[in-house]
Order: sequence, then C-alpha cells, then structure tokens
Amino acid sequence: MGQTRYEQVSAYLYSRIAAGDYPVGEKIPTENELASLLGVSRPTVRQALDGLARAGYLVRIKGKGTFVTQPKVMHESTTFLTGYREESRKNHRILRTRVLALETERASERVAQALALEPGERVTRLTRLRWLEDYHNGAPVVYTTVYVPYKLFPDMVQIDFTDTSFYSVLSARNLEVKHAVRNLEVALPERQVAAGLGISPFEPVIFIASQGWTAAMAAVEYTESYYPAGSSSFRIEIHR
Repeated sequence: MGQTRYEQVSAYLYSRIAAGDYPVGEKIPTENELASLLGVSRPTVRQALDGLARAGYLVRIKGKGTFVTQPKVMHESTTFLTGYREESRKNHRILRTRVLALETERASERVAQALALEPGERVTRLTRLRWLEDYHNGAPVVYTTVYVPYKLFPDMVQIDFTDTSFYSVLSARNLEVKHAVRNLEVALPERQVAAGLGISPFEPVIFIASQGWTAAMAAVEYTESYYPAGSSSFRIEIHR
C-alpha cells in the first residue's frame, strides 16, 4: 500500500530537515507555498506540519510562521530500571560525562531519610554533568547527583565514573537496584545547577528524585536529577 498524501508531505519535509536544507532556526515556506510546490491541499500540508511539530521538529509561532527546531530528548528512565548510559546506547546516542564531585560527607536530613540512615551517617556523593554528542552543540541534558551509603560501598570514591556506568558498578558488587520510586516535578534550579546546565536560574527544569533498593529492599541509592524543561520529554508506560 502506497503512502497517503499526508505521509508523502511529512516524509518530504522531514527529509529536507534531516538533510540540513531547513536548518534549525530557519523559517520554512508557508502552507500555501508548500501546497503549491507539492501539488496538495493546504489542509494536507497543515496536517503534516502539525505532526512534525508534535514530534518536536517544528515550532509554529502565531503571526510569524513555522520554524525548524531541535527535537527534545526523549528520556525513558521513567519506564524501566537502567542507567542513563545504557539508555543512550539503546537509542544509538553517544553519551559524554563530566564528574563534578565524588566525595564522602555526612548525610543531610533529606538524604538520610531517603536512604533510611541516621542523620549524619556517612554517604558518598557523586555529581555528574551529562550531554549527548551532536545534540544542541553539546548543551548538557542532565545535571545529576547520586548518594550512596558509605557502609555499602566504601571504595566508591576510587572509581572514575567518567566512562563507567554507575548501575553496572552496583551490580558487580551485588548491589543491583531492583526496585525504585521516582518523583517528578517542575521546579526552578539552584544557581549551581543552572550554571552547570547553561540555563537561566529562571528557566524551569524537570526535577526527578529517585530512590533505589536492592532485591532485599536495602536502600542503596538516592538520586536528584535536573533536566532542562525546554529540551526534555519523558516516556511513561503503564501496564494493566
């Protein structure tokens, strides 16, 4: 079965965007111009433009026109237990990481509660900034900090997490996360987080707080992650 006219128009526009004929930020031809160029009706063009806008390739600004935009990064960490490195590999993305901090400290009340520790118990804190090659000129996609009980993983500070998967390291030490709870909300970032992400402190982020437990229900990790709201989307699957 051949493509419908709508699918043909969508495929044509997508191919022009992918080839760089319509680069990010450029205004594309009007609905009337595209309809004339492609020999289709204006409603067909409008349907194709709306579909590409929903997919994140176009943004339509009333009174100004339709512009090519960088698609949002689709994050799937809300659907299964995996590390961001594995998620990136699954989606054929090249992940880069900068370790901003790796040190032991006394747990704050918030962190101690999340990890079922006494306030002041020792934890190891790992803070990383992560970005994807060939996406938004290297703009960071997430600023994340994970806390781990020191007593469970005392040599964690000796590991270079620049190119090492945190979840793989936990699994190798029989600390694999088997159950997690993740809370998601829209927030304004703290100044150091905004600076790391290269955004304004007044630009919203998606904040996800995650608690992870082993199969024996031992609290092994508490993570706080910040994703720029303007360039991030999340997939959530629900099964009955």
